[in-house]
Amino acid sequence: MRGQGPHRPGAAGAILAAAALAAALAVPALAGTYYVRVITGIFMFGLLASGWNLIGGYTGYPDFGAAAFIGIGAYTTGILMLHAHLAFAPALAAGGLLSIAAAAAMGSVLLRLRGHYFAIASLGFMIVLQQLAANLEITGGGSGMNLPVARNFTTFYYWTLAALTLAVAAGYVLPRSRAGYAIAAIRENQDAAQVLGIAPLPYKILAYAASAFFFGIAGGIYAYWFTFVDPPTVFNVDFTIQAIVMTLFGGPGTALGPLAGAVVLKSLDVLLTNISVFLHNVFFGALVCLLVIFAPRGLAEIVRARGGLIEAIRADLRESRI
Repeated sequence: MRGQGPHRPGAAGAILAAAALAAALAVPALAGTYYVRVITGIFMFGLLASGWNLIGGYTGYPDFGAAAFIGIGAYTTGILMLHAHLAFAPALAAGGLLSIAAAAAMGSVLLRLRGHYFAIASLGFMIVLQQLAANLEITGGGSGMNLPVARNFTTFYYWTLAALTLAVAAGYVLPRSRAGYAIAAIRENQDAAQVLGIAPLPYKILAYAASAFFFGIAGGIYAYWFTFVDPPTVFNVDFTIQAIVMTLFGGPGTALGPLAGAVVLKSLDVLLTNISVFLHNVFFGALVCLLVIFAPRGLAEIVRARGGLIEAIRADLRESRI
């Protein structure tokens, strides 16, 4: 899962990004409730994919247990709202911060592993948390907990949009920072990076904690949105798998690739589910196979290849005119 080198979008890219954000802010005022809910769901998976990209795309560490932080964020938000009577915003922030702390603590152990060993260990971490949540009184045990119903659904839309914007911004800033260059060196060859004087563990923990923060925020929003939290729902590996597929589809190690993957795949998901569940499952199974075979770096690779082809054609045309 090797990412692409940093690419600066320039003024045109900044204008397009600002226009897209302005359009997104206007959606609740222009669209009906159904479409706002659908778009919120798309943004939620965009948030998960962008968060997973920070660890899986930029460091190359396949985090199969990322849903552990969805659970941490969901339960922290729920417990603080129910038992400490906190408002949603501070409870959500606490869920994100606790996810960072958990990632830093567990990352100091798990990130010493590599490849499939890390993938399996991260999944085991999620399972342990799931079992703890199912047996603790404060979490409601296996019965879960019910949260108060929000009065205004657009709350979730704007919170999700804000978190998604931060996640995409993190995906843009990280590879262009000093830490990002160190992480890129670690991804390409960790042993060589150590020889150059780069200590891999702190940088890997940084990426892991950043990823965990966005998963924790997604978990808190999810809990308040659906007003119910139980262990199988939030500690669910399906969330991780979907985030991975969307990241791979859009382009791992790119700022906008995971979001693009989420927008395309979740839009198709809604469309195909309404037509036929069978077609939906067949399509996505075939899509994953084709993606791995023909475009392992996702849509970003296809777009860049097409852009390079267009530039080559333009160069040929310019030369032919001389």
